[in-house]
Amino acid sequence: MSNGADKKVAEDKTNMGNLHSYLHSFTHSNIPILTTLYFVQGLPYGIQARFLPIYLRAKNVSLTNLGFIKLLLLPWLLKIVWAPLLDRYSSKQTWLLISMAGLMLASLAGAAIDEEHFLSLCVVVFFMNFFASTQDIAVDGIAVAILSADELGKGNTAQVVGYKLGSIVGGGGLVWLSDYVAWHHLFLFLSVTYLSTIVLVCQLSQLQNTYLRNYQSKSNRDCKDIETKTGNKCESNMNGYIPTSHTKDLKEMCNKETEGADYHRPVDSTDGEKKRTGREDDWWMLQVLRSPGTGWMIVYCLLYKLGEQGANGMFPLYLVDQGIPKGAVGMWTGVVGQGLSIVGSLLGGWLLTGHSNRTPLDLLHLTFTLRLLPIILQMVVIWEGNTGELLYSYGFAVASMCLLQLVGGVITTATFTTMMHCSRQAPSSILGSHYTSLATFEVMGKLLFMTVAGSLTDFFGYFNMYVFFAFLSVGVMPLLKYCPINFHKNE
Repeated sequence: MSNGADKKVAEDKTNMGNLHSYLHSFTHSNIPILTTLYFVQGLPYGIQARFLPIYLRAKNVSLTNLGFIKLLLLPWLLKIVWAPLLDRYSSKQTWLLISMAGLMLASLAGAAIDEEHFLSLCVVVFFMNFFASTQDIAVDGIAVAILSADELGKGNTAQVVGYKLGSIVGGGGLVWLSDYVAWHHLFLFLSVTYLSTIVLVCQLSQLQNTYLRNYQSKSNRDCKDIETKTGNKCESNMNGYIPTSHTKDLKEMCNKETEGADYHRPVDSTDGEKKRTGREDDWWMLQVLRSPGTGWMIVYCLLYKLGEQGANGMFPLYLVDQGIPKGAVGMWTGVVGQGLSIVGSLLGGWLLTGHSNRTPLDLLHLTFTLRLLPIILQMVVIWEGNTGELLYSYGFAVASMCLLQLVGGVITTATFTTMMHCSRQAPSSILGSHYTSLATFEVMGKLLFMTVAGSLTDFFGYFNMYVFFAFLSVGVMPLLKYCPINFHKNE
C-alpha cells in the first residue's frame, strides 16, 4: 500500500511539475502572451463589425445608418495623437493594465444598459474602441521591440490570429449566442474575460525581464564604455525595451572615437547633432513620414483592403435582406468565415517563417490575384438573386464568403509583416509610434470607406457596388511593383 501511495504522490508531483513548467513557458514566451492580448483587443472589433450590423439590420436599420455606426471606430484613427505619450510616460505594462480595466468597465456598462437604448449602446462601443486602441499602441510597441527578425512571421501570425479569434467571439459568436443568452449576460461574459486578462498582464514583467536579460548583456557593456569615455551617464529607456535617442547618440560618439575620428565635442553640440541625425528635434510624425519606405507603405495601407472590405461588409447584409436567418449569416460569416481567415493567416505566417523563399511581396502578388475569384462569384450570386430560395445560389454564397476570408487572412499577415519590416527601418526612438501610425492608416482606409459604403449601396444597389469593389481590388495590384521595403533580415 505504501508503494502505491508513494507512486501516486510521485505522479501528482510530476503532473504538478508539468503544469508549472507549462505555465512557466507560457508566461516567459513572447508569442502566447501576444496572441492573448490581441485576442481581447479583437473583441470590440467583432462587436462593431459583425455583431451590431447583422443584429441591427435584422431590425430593419438602413444601410446608411449602419455605415455611420463605423464612426465609433474613430479612436483607432486618433490613437496617433496619444501614441507618443505611451512611448514617453510610464511603462507598457502600466498602459496595458489601464486599457484592460477600461475595457472591463465598459463591458460592465454594456451589461447595465438596455439593448433598445441605441445611443447608450453607441457610447459603450465607442469607449471599448478607445481602450482597445490604447491597448493596441502598448502591445505593438512591445511586439516591435521584442521580436527578432526571425520571429516577425510568428509575431505577426500571433497578432492576426489572436485578433481574429477575438473578432470571431465578439462578432459571429455573439450573434449566435444572442438567440440563447440574454444581452446582459453577453456583456458580463466580456467583463470576466477582461478581468482574467488583467491577471495575465500582471505577469508581463516576466516577459519584460526575459527580453531585458538578452538586451542588457550587451547594452550594459556599451553603457560602461560610454560612461568611461565620455563622462556622460548612459540614459535608460523608461519602457525598458528600446534605447533612447540620447543613448544612441552616445554610442555613435564612442564608435567614432574608437575608429579614430576627431569627435571630442560635447554631445549636445548643434553641428554634431546635424551631422549625425539632422532632424531629431522635429515633430515625431515628421520623423515617421521621413523614414525609408513610409510614404509608399501609407498609400498601400489606405488602399489594399478597400474592395475586400466592401465585399465582406455588404454581402452578409445582402443575405439578411434575402431572408437568410441572422443566426445562420452570423455563423457563416462571423465564425466559419473568420475561422478560415485564421487558417489563411496561419498559412501566411508559415510561408513567411523560412518554409519557402517567398517574401511578403511575393505572397501579396499571388493572393491579390486569387482574391478576385470570390468577389466575382459574389457578383454572380447577387446578379442571380433569390439566394434564400435557390439552394445552389446559397451554396455559392457560402463558398464565396469562406474563400474570400481565407485569401484575406493570407493578405493580412503578409501586409502586417511588411509593415513591421518598414518600421524596423525607422529610428529606434520612434519604433512604437511608427508602427502605430502605419496601423492607424491601415484602419483609416477601411473605416472611411465603409462609413460611406452603406449610403452608396442604398443609392446604387448591391450589384453596381460590387463592380466598384472588383475595380478597387484590381486597381491596387500595380502598386506592388513600386514597393521600396527592404525584406532582407538584419539584426
